Amino acid sequence: MAAMPRANSADHMGTLPGLIIIGAGGFGREVLAWAEQSVQLGREWTIKGFIDDNPEALAGKRAPAPLLGRIADWQPAADEVFVCAVGAPEAKRQCAELIAARGGRFARLFHRTAVVAHETNLGDGVILCPHAVISPQARLGRGVAINYHSNVAHDAEVGDWSQVNGHCDLTGGVWVGREVWFSTHAAVAPGVRVGDGAYIGAGAIVIEDVEPGTRVFGVPAERFG
Repeated sequence: MAAMPRANSADHMGTLPGLIIIGAGGFGREVLAWAEQSVQLGREWTIKGFIDDNPEALAGKRAPAPLLGRIADWQPAADEVFVCAVGAPEAKRQCAELIAARGGRFARLFHRTAVVAHETNLGDGVILCPHAVISPQARLGRGVAINYHSNVAHDAEVGDWSQVNGHCDLTGGVWVGREVWFSTHAAVAPGVRVGDGAYIGAGAIVIEDVEPGTRVFGVPAERFG
């Protein structure tokens, strides 16, 4: 498919950029809902729609924003900003880096019930879902998503593209590498380190460091496979 023609700039001075959500799957549709209830809507951007390489991504779904085209073909315009709502960390990075390499700018998206403390450091493309809590001196890398009712405690760090799903507890001083997946209801004890590309299973209680690329499950969490 040939790249579709794109506008070069906003129609007139003062027009807010349009937010494009990369990924129109289940998490993407959730992110659309959170965008509609975000602190940025109407202040920093408006909502434009989705891009997804599956042309049937919204088939049979009722979504109040359209599927605009394919990620592979999209040429970012000056009046567009992006968030990546692909859940799988490696795929999220790949999709975001493709758009960034074409000049796409990434916005942060904070649901209005999210709580962000002072002196935090939040990277481009961070998504904070309902009732997410980010405590003082916490750091979130590029494209990190913190799903509903999850928290990142004081002095903790979460690396680029990691996905923290619902009801997770990352306690004080935890260090998480890049592209880590946390399933729902996982918890990490204070000061524990979780290496790049690790997978933390649902309900796991992590009390010891996790090596890069390791899958852990259980209470206490142990390596699996």
